[in-house]
Amino acid sequence: MTRFIVRLIGFVSISVTARLLTPEDFGLVGVASIVIGLFAILSQIGVNEYIIRTRQIDDQELQTIWTLRLLISAGIATSIYLTAPLAAGIFQEERLVEVLRVLSVASVLGALQSPASSFFNRELAYGKDLLLKSADKIVAVAVTIVCAYIFRTYWALVWGQLAGAVFSIISSQVARPFKPTLSLSKSSNVGGFAFWTFLLGFNTYGVRNVDEWIAKRSSDSAAFGAYHISRDLCRLFVSEVLAPAGQVFFPGASRVQDDPERLNEVVSRFAGAAFIVSFAVAAGISAVSAELVYLLLGYQWGQAIAYMPYVATGTAAVVLVDMFAGLYVIRNQQNISTRFKFIRLIMLAIGCGYAAKYGYGLAGVALAFSLVSIVSVFGELAWLFSGSKFRVSILHESWRPALAAFAMYSGVTAMTLPDTWSLIIVTAIKVAVGVVLFVALMAVLWWLSGRPKGGETEIIERVRDYL
Repeated sequence: MTRFIVRLIGFVSISVTARLLTPEDFGLVGVASIVIGLFAILSQIGVNEYIIRTRQIDDQELQTIWTLRLLISAGIATSIYLTAPLAAGIFQEERLVEVLRVLSVASVLGALQSPASSFFNRELAYGKDLLLKSADKIVAVAVTIVCAYIFRTYWALVWGQLAGAVFSIISSQVARPFKPTLSLSKSSNVGGFAFWTFLLGFNTYGVRNVDEWIAKRSSDSAAFGAYHISRDLCRLFVSEVLAPAGQVFFPGASRVQDDPERLNEVVSRFAGAAFIVSFAVAAGISAVSAELVYLLLGYQWGQAIAYMPYVATGTAAVVLVDMFAGLYVIRNQQNISTRFKFIRLIMLAIGCGYAAKYGYGLAGVALAFSLVSIVSVFGELAWLFSGSKFRVSILHESWRPALAAFAMYSGVTAMTLPDTWSLIIVTAIKVAVGVVLFVALMAVLWWLSGRPKGGETEIIERVRDYL
């Protein structure tokens, strides 16, 4: 329930502020977020992972972690402040200087939190962690909406982020009091672990943002704002549906890792279910992209509609492969995951860069993002499953959901409803028709295939257990 509330807050934030601010406002702050995210890679020292994996962690280690975070964050804030004019020149946006310098403060504020969230994850108290994060999100969204309503300027997005950062210090201390002291006595314990975490963080950042870097370089702030918000919307929808499954898959697979036959069954059934849901989500968002944009953002955001189908498909592919990240841990091949992300980063840079350079516009960048994501993700999954004890056939698990998704998309996009009908009613009808088409065709294809034990079986059992 708490996770649903956090996601709902995100939808409310985007929906309300999109009606109060302009695409140019979102584009400007979106560029600032990309720049800050690049510097934030330096702070990826694996604090959360280190606290979770260390069985006995003493006060000196906590003080060292807090000190390292503070020193790194202060360095990041200084770097952002000093390089703000350079970033403004690269993106050809003078207003970016002031925005970056104000947001650089948020880097330091984030380092002042207590390690409450890490300890909640260590203790498997996920409800408390989500409650803590939802409280911070509520404050940030409330300040953003109020400021956007009063001032109607992009600074509302900036002030909202700062308010959330300040409140997170207070809320984390209330959730788990922590008295920090400057200390580096245990820095050697964290060093090696931090290096690999940083390297993985760099690749992850690149995969998630390289298309937006290229998109901004080839467009103005208003056009980029439409592209940026389409990415945000797709991430919200896709992550809400797919990410939770990935979080529970790894613990489940880890419990049976010493039983090859049982592990193979778990992976095979999960893979089938993951393909079914990811294909359905990508095709569903693509089919009703116009209705989603108009309903959630308003009619001034019509430009974002052209990007939604491509972005949704590419995002679903990326989230799909991330769901299987736990298999690298089981096989003790985490370094392979980092290499695949780096290869995908290079492919995205080449593909999106080509689209932008040769005049295909932001729609071309979005298409390149989608195609590269699909090719690289299925290539990685083919390697992950081939010649391994998991024995998962991508073709066997994906052909049914692929056909059902295509039928759903074709059926929904072919629908013509009266213009006089409410947008909410039109959206609800199209979503309902899409769900019925997908489920019905999946059931027929599964039955004709002899009802194999795969993704369909997994979903049916999960629904049955839930009911």
